[in-house]
Amino acid sequence: MMRYKCVVAYVGRNYSGWQSQKRNDSIQEILEEVIARIAQEKVNVIGSGRTDAGVNARGQVFMFDTNRIMSARKWMGAINAFLPADIHISSVEESDECFHARYNVRYKQYTYRINHGQYDVFTKDTAYQCPIHLDVEKMKEGLQYLIGTHDFTSLNSSSLQEYPDQVRTIRSITLEEVDDMITISFVGKGFLRYMVRMMASALIEVGKHKYEPIHIKEILDAKSKSTPHKNSPAEGLTLEYVDYFKTLALDERGMVREFLMGDTIPVEGISLKEIELAVKENHPMQYYAITTRHSQELLGYYQINQDHATIYVLEEDRGLPLVNILMEQLQNRLYQRGIQEKIAVEVVK
Repeated sequence: MMRYKCVVAYVGRNYSGWQSQKRNDSIQEILEEVIARIAQEKVNVIGSGRTDAGVNARGQVFMFDTNRIMSARKWMGAINAFLPADIHISSVEESDECFHARYNVRYKQYTYRINHGQYDVFTKDTAYQCPIHLDVEKMKEGLQYLIGTHDFTSLNSSSLQEYPDQVRTIRSITLEEVDDMITISFVGKGFLRYMVRMMASALIEVGKHKYEPIHIKEILDAKSKSTPHKNSPAEGLTLEYVDYFKTLALDERGMVREFLMGDTIPVEGISLKEIELAVKENHPMQYYAITTRHSQELLGYYQINQDHATIYVLEEDRGLPLVNILMEQLQNRLYQRGIQEKIAVEVVK
């Protein structure tokens, strides 16, 4: 069984969104039908997340498992041969069982595009055609209130019953204007339903001088589903890019993965940025977190140093049993790097 990681771009106007709707008009259903036709077996496609009806994607990521073994290049060509012109696979690569398109997401980047000049038929499917010229400087002032960690209850449509915790972190928001096209980029790990479109709508209202920028903070502070808010048009939104963290070992009970924003780094004198860069550039010295699978509790950390590796267990009772479960996977990865030494294990008191 092989796992393939794919990146797909699509214009969303003609589709009911990413998620399978049993109507054969979602991106997921179309991909599953095409891949199953090539593989000659039932295939489940799992995406990085949902996009709603009419929303576009330039970098949606999905994965599928199959017994049909072909090169990544052949898979890409074969899938594209059967897809409509407004859906296109831009890359395919072989992956291992530690990769998961949904659960290994580090962050996503969405853009919301607004044409506030003359109506443009050539961008009508990928940008909101706003009939009112917007005050970009006011919008830039307003977006500052959205950056960081906030309770976004007032700015999404996910129910509190399904998602009781609606606190999310926005890493960054940037706004650029070229001619009459405004592009707002939102970067964060997780977004609730309609969250990006509601943030964009709030900024548009500020740009129309309907509200002062401080009103965005008032909306957030209300933490209420009854707060008046709008949902900006779907065609303006595009999923641009999905970034993934690296996982070295995985079990239902725990994992060894990259350190992420929000993790406590138990190694003195080193920053998260330095750890991320070392992994990205395959530096001789690398650090990884050992965590539980679902609650992501830190039980230890794993250090690779040139020609040897050490596991440091921070919580002995749960950490050592988990290390024993994951040890074989970690050792095999070391052998792949050309390191023959056995992994040392130390308990940190």
